[in-house]
Amino acid sequence: MASVELAAGGPGGAAAPLAELTARTLAAKRNLVLLIIDGLGLEYLMHASPAGLLAGNLVGGLRSVCPATTAAAVTTFFTGLSPASHGLLGWFTPFETRDQVVLPLLAQVRGGRALPAGDVAALYRSQPLAARLTRDCHVVTARNLVGSAYSRHHAGPAQRHGYRSLGGLFGQLERLVRTAGPPRYVHAYWPQLDQLAHEHGIGHRRTREHLRQIEAQLRRFLQTIAGSDTLLLVTSDHGFVDIAPAQRLLLNDQPQLLQRLRLPLAGESRLAFVHAKPEQRAALGAELADYLGERGTVYDGGRFIEAGFFGPGEPHPALAQRVGDFVVAMADGWTLRDRLPGERPFSPVGVHGGLSDAERWVPLAVFES
Repeated sequence: MASVELAAGGPGGAAAPLAELTARTLAAKRNLVLLIIDGLGLEYLMHASPAGLLAGNLVGGLRSVCPATTAAAVTTFFTGLSPASHGLLGWFTPFETRDQVVLPLLAQVRGGRALPAGDVAALYRSQPLAARLTRDCHVVTARNLVGSAYSRHHAGPAQRHGYRSLGGLFGQLERLVRTAGPPRYVHAYWPQLDQLAHEHGIGHRRTREHLRQIEAQLRRFLQTIAGSDTLLLVTSDHGFVDIAPAQRLLLNDQPQLLQRLRLPLAGESRLAFVHAKPEQRAALGAELADYLGERGTVYDGGRFIEAGFFGPGEPHPALAQRVGDFVVAMADGWTLRDRLPGERPFSPVGVHGGLSDAERWVPLAVFES
């Protein structure tokens, strides 16, 4: 995103640009398009479609943010900032203003209540990348997401465009790159591969078939925009791993641990942020490590931040509060969740957010027209 920012007229400075893809290369085209395919890990792409269009146009792999999850990574795509700076750390993120766990992408408290406008403004404090760019900026996303509080804030001054299907996504992109006007930057997002991987698993036939559909539509799109002076970057927010039912741990089955928590678990099932009651901190850390054994590693929250997992840049003022007392990194093949009263059971087959290569490494494919 540092390369994109510099190429699109932004000041840069938050991170170093890619040596493999210079800002000068990106800036040379009238249309600069970033397409994010949610859930497309590099390891999975090379296994599922090694001779496909995307693999054939790889510049290389990128290591995604930590946690390797949509709320953290897409916010980095939208802001050009690391999770350390933007502070949206997972599907569940502790929010110090309310001292509750919230869902940043849905702008609601865990449990379903929508956040009031003042709290939404406090939660989404990072400046959108589009506000720093001199190019004509556009965001192309699913029709049900285009008007959300998250999308409205993070698109900033960019024009937002919705679609209903994969064909509709590429139709919107074709229209934008074919329309006359000044140099343009387009941020585009496709969510369905992620949805299928959660429901069926990344190794399932339906997930692999959808990847083939994406590549087929992408090939047709590239043919239709020939000669449009476009550079298309295709990447992802995270990869996936599949989890067997017997290896999905539920903290509610350990009431002695649950009663030591000050807040529900936050983050992701593969990388959980744990907030202890002050008087229970030492006991919780020891008992949690004993309970998990080789199934997970318990890190001190402050040391996890100091180790740089959340990336470079000026730390969010509430980063330590949001990370909490401990970070639990689950071992390969394991997840850890809790469930609040009234919450429906949620045990997806495919998951992400952890520290494994399958979850953190994503592809970067480049196409010129």
